[in-house]
Amino acid sequence: MISRRISLAVAAAAAAAALVLAGCGSKPATSPDARPTAGITGPALATSLSGSAASWAVVEMGGSAAQHNNFWELFARPATGTGWKLATPVGVASNGGLVAAVTGPAGLVTGFRPSQDLIFSPLTGTSNGGTSWSTGGVVSSGLADLPGALAADPAGRLLAVTDSGDIETGSLAAANWTRLTTESALSRGAGRACQLTAVTAVAWTPGGQPLVAGDCRQPGAVGIFVLRAGTWHATGPVLPATLAREQVSVIGLSATGARLTAVLAAGTGAGTGLVAAWSANGANTWTLSSKLSTGPASAGPPSVSFGSDGSASVALPARHAVTGGATIGWQTASWQSLPALPARTATLATAPGGQPEALAVDRGTLTVWELATPSAVRWTLAQTIHVPIPYGSSS
Repeated sequence: MISRRISLAVAAAAAAAALVLAGCGSKPATSPDARPTAGITGPALATSLSGSAASWAVVEMGGSAAQHNNFWELFARPATGTGWKLATPVGVASNGGLVAAVTGPAGLVTGFRPSQDLIFSPLTGTSNGGTSWSTGGVVSSGLADLPGALAADPAGRLLAVTDSGDIETGSLAAANWTRLTTESALSRGAGRACQLTAVTAVAWTPGGQPLVAGDCRQPGAVGIFVLRAGTWHATGPVLPATLAREQVSVIGLSATGARLTAVLAAGTGAGTGLVAAWSANGANTWTLSSKLSTGPASAGPPSVSFGSDGSASVALPARHAVTGGATIGWQTASWQSLPALPARTATLATAPGGQPEALAVDRGTLTVWELATPSAVRWTLAQTIHVPIPYGSSS
C-alpha cells in the first residue's frame, strides 16, 4: 500500500526550517468575505497542465475530507502516449492538496499543502514524467490553496504564494526562501488602484520577471503585477468599454515559453463570463478574447487548466447556469463551449491529438472521457484507472 505518512527525515528538516523562518510570515491582506462579488471566483485546486513532453493532472480522490479520507493524486501522461498513469510522489500525506509547476518538457515540481500535523509544504521534483522523484526543500509557511500558488522558470527558480499571504522565491533544493512581497503590501502599493483583495496565482515572464495575479474590486481593472527593477507595477490588460464596469478576477495564469495566458472571470449575476488574455512580450501588451457568457455559478469554483501551447480550459461547477465547460486556443477569438460534462468531472485536459478530455472522479476511480471530434456532442470513455486509497491511514 502506498504510504501517505510524512517521512521523519523530511519532517525534521522541514520543522527546523519552519522554526528559522517563522518570524518572516505575514497575514493575508483580507478575509474571504472581502473578496469581490464576481459571479465566478476561485479557482479550484484540481487542474491539469502540460509541458512539451508530458501532461499532468491533479485531482482529489477518496472519501470524506472531514474524516481525512480524501487524498490528492497526481496523474501523468507522456505526449506520445495514449493513457494516464498514477504518479503521486510517495512519503508525504496529500490530504491537504497538491500544487504543481512545470519545470521542463517532462519535468514537474510538486508541493504538498499543509494538513493535520503537516504545517509546511515539502517539495519534490521529477524530470522524467514522474518515473522517479527527488526530494527537495520546503516552503515553511505552507503553499496557499491555489493551483497557481507555485511557478517555475527554465532556470529552476520557483515562485510561491504561501498560506500566510507571502510571495516568495526559491528553488527545489533551497533551504531558505526570499520574500518578494506580501498580499497586504501589494494591495497597498501597485494593487491599490485596482483595490486588490486577493492573490490567486504567480508566474514568470519569459524575461525572468516575477508576475502576481489576483482579484480586484475596482470595476474594469485586471490585477496582474510585474516586478521590474525592484518595484511592482500593474501590467494587466486594458479592458474594452464593454467590460469597463465589471469586476474582474484572475482565475488562472500560466507561462509557456514566450507566451503568457490568463483566464479572467468578469461580471456578476447573469452577466458573469470568461475572457482569455494573452501576451507574447512579457505582459507589456495583451490580446483579449471575446467574453463567454456563463451566468452565475452555484456549486463552487471552476477548474482552470493550461496547455503547453498557451491554450486554456475551464470546467465550471455542476449545475452551472449555462455551460459545463469551455476551451480556447492560443490567441483564438472565441471560446468553444463543450457538451455537458460527464458526472463528477474534476478537471479538463487535452489529449495528444488535441481532443478535449474530461477527468472524472468517483472515490478511488478516475475515468477519462474524450470528444472524438470538435463537433462531437457526446463524451466517449477512453480510460479507467483504479487508485488504491488508504482509507483510515490519516486518522
